[in-house]
Amino acid sequence: MTSRHQSERVVERRTVSRKTPGDGKLEITKIAAGKLESLGTAFSVRVNEREGDATLGTMPCTCRGDDQPHVHYFVESELFRSLVPGSSVDLLVDDGHKRLLIVDR
Repeated sequence: MTSRHQSERVVERRTVSRKTPGDGKLEITKIAAGKLESLGTAFSVRVNEREGDATLGTMPCTCRGDDQPHVHYFVESELFRSLVPGSSVDLLVDDGHKRLLIVDR
């Protein structure tokens, strides 16, 4: 287990989707997306001990039907392809290094 540093703030805990290893996208809530805005749309990411690049994105969707359009929020990185579907990960912002941390739980 990794200890948290003072410059790290928790964004949220997510369960990795079955789709994440295929598309490198980790779906997040609208609230989490708001907390990540301070990093910009492109930023550094660390997944466990590996470093890389990530982007914050949105996707319009009608999965609830054409009469209920909405938006899905996600973070995308090639590093996310190594995440195990069904596992839990914590998303933290490392303000000291201006990066996103993804930690397996």
